[in-house]
Amino acid sequence: IEYPIPDCLNSIGQVAEVIVTEDEQETTILKAVKGASIVMITYGNVTRQVIKAGLPTLKAIVKIGTGIDSIDIDAAKQYGVRVINCPDYAQNAVAEGAFLLLINCMKKFGPIHRFVHENGWMGPSETNKGWNLENKLVGMVGLGHINSQLTRMCQGFKMNVQAYDPYVTSEMMDKKKVCKIKDLDQLMASSDVVVIGLPLNDETKGIISKERLRLMKSSAFLINVSRGAIVDEQGLLNVLKEKAIAGCGLDVFSNEPLGKQGHPLSELLGMDNVVITPHTAAWTHETWQRLQDEVTQNVM
Repeated sequence: IEYPIPDCLNSIGQVAEVIVTEDEQETTILKAVKGASIVMITYGNVTRQVIKAGLPTLKAIVKIGTGIDSIDIDAAKQYGVRVINCPDYAQNAVAEGAFLLLINCMKKFGPIHRFVHENGWMGPSETNKGWNLENKLVGMVGLGHINSQLTRMCQGFKMNVQAYDPYVTSEMMDKKKVCKIKDLDQLMASSDVVVIGLPLNDETKGIISKERLRLMKSSAFLINVSRGAIVDEQGLLNVLKEKAIAGCGLDVFSNEPLGKQGHPLSELLGMDNVVITPHTAAWTHETWQRLQDEVTQNVM
């Protein structure tokens, strides 16, 4: 268990033996799963080997969160092991986290904040001139729970919203006052801000390719609060270094944690046009209590 969920574990502990592992490495889970009825997981990989090792007692995998990309769903189906996640607990919080990244990028808050803290003041200059949100066009890649909530927030700031999502009809988008875009390349090329709100799966992995990143306006920003592997991260690093886009706001990376040295994306940490939160968009007092309640209910 990576995050503290004491209320959840205390409740489950009243009716079952609870084993808490030190980490979520596959070797650790392989040992712990033997004889277990349920595996509770945050980001650890529940592989086919783990599922097979849990048989015949393993009945369910409960994701402490939303994304199920680290679970071998095909193997779970094959062996009759249920997979249960919590899709709703943090949709508002993550949307707020995305909006935090968006407004920080557009107002250049990061470098201004650092400079003022170090020097006491900062005069107006071209380097610290931000952008108005009003009338900017936000392109939502995916219009599920999170980006639907973010749409409402953006519209509150008089931003216009368009979305690419093959699974959401024009009629559904019209109700949200969102323009449906059928071609992702068109959305990438026309948006002032591109926000990724997709689950990670075979269809979405790498969908924001280096070619698509190069379609973006030089004044545009990319925001990702979904999963790092949806984006060609090296391609993103290159377009940032070339100043081919204005900047980005990131909460997620395919290789976490990020590090100041020795990480493929370490250079991001030295860039003034990059705003980073450490996969904490969902980490609030309210969401974590709701998550504990939801996980407890799912286990029961």
